[in-house]
Amino acid sequence: MVPTQSHIPSGRPLWSLLEDAFVDEDAEHLTVHGRWGKIELADTSPLVREALHRMSLGPVALENISMLHDNFVRWKTGGNGPCLIWRKLKNTLDQLGGVLVPSLGLDDGAGPILSVMAVTGDAVFSLPHIENETVVTMRPGTEIERLNGDQALTCAGRQYQVILHGAPATEIAKALLTGETTIAQVAEALQLDRTLVADVIAYLAGAQFVVEPRP
Repeated sequence: MVPTQSHIPSGRPLWSLLEDAFVDEDAEHLTVHGRWGKIELADTSPLVREALHRMSLGPVALENISMLHDNFVRWKTGGNGPCLIWRKLKNTLDQLGGVLVPSLGLDDGAGPILSVMAVTGDAVFSLPHIENETVVTMRPGTEIERLNGDQALTCAGRQYQVILHGAPATEIAKALLTGETTIAQVAEALQLDRTLVADVIAYLAGAQFVVEPRP
C-alpha cells in the first residue's frame, strides 16, 4: 500500500509508553529507558517532558495538554492553520521507536479499543490513509490469539502485535480475516460508521497487518 497522505483519526488517538519503560530526566537531559536500550531525546522542552510524564501513566489523549491543545485541534480538523507545535512533538515521539504505544479510543472516554505494541525496538508507527473503496485484506499468516486476557492480532515476522481490547475493533479485525474487502463493505456489514472503520483499518495498516492483495 502506497498512501499519498496520512490518516487523521476521527476517533481519539491515545499514546503511552511500554509498561517497562521509564523516563530519566534532569535540567539538561531527557532519556527514555526501555527493553531495547536507552533513547536520548534532543528536544527537552516542557511540552515533551509533560507528554512523557502523562504517557508513562497509561494511554492518554495528548490534546489535554494546554500548550498543545489548539495545535492538536487544528491537526484533527484537517490541518487548517499552523500545527507546528504538534508536528514537532510527533517527530519527537517517532524517535521513541518500539517504546511508544499508539492506541485508538472513542469519544466516550472509555479507554482504547485497540493498542499497537511493538515487538522490535526499531518499529516506527504511521497512519496510512486508505480510501473507502480500496480493496484490502489481512496479511497472510495473521491470527487472533489470546494475550494477557485480551485478544491480539499476531503475524510471524511483523514488528507489531495489535491488542484488541474490545468492540468494535475485534469485529472489524475478524471481518478483515474473512478475505478481501473494503472500508465501505465492512461498515455496511457490521452497521458501523465508515469513519470508525477507517480509523481501525488505518491503525491495522500502520501496524503492517492490513495490506492490498497481490494481483
